[in-house]
Amino acid sequence: MPGPVPESWPGLIGVEVNAAVQIISRERPDIRIARVLPPGEAPSPPPQDQVCVIIYNDVSQGPDRYVVVPPAPYIG
Repeated sequence: MPGPVPESWPGLIGVEVNAAVQIISRERPDIRIARVLPPGEAPSPPPQDQVCVIIYNDVSQGPDRYVVVPPAPYIG
């Protein structure tokens, strides 16, 4: 991949979760797993030899508001 390889995506806060996953997949095709978690939940370790991204989504904002919330998506 030419140029710097992103490890976090602060610009995706407020973006719809599926759109965020597509953007991250384009920028980091090596990522095979996206974990969408509620705010404050600690992610479990990824499977060995796999890179995953952690995305937080606060469903308490409403059933139709599947958007990325802080912290920004990150490799974890």
